[in-house]
Amino acid sequence: MKILDECPKCNSELELENDSLQVCKVCKYWTKAGTARLDSITIMG
Repeated sequence: MKILDECPKCNSELELENDSLQVCKVCKYWTKAGTARLDSITIMG
């Protein structure tokens, strides 16, 4: 399973918790391991 190395919001390192959840300790961004939440990413078009 691929996981994110850094937070897409603040570029800090994401920490893996419980083998299923990644959390940024700086800005509190979280996502399930192997995915990325789209609600916090602005898509310009």
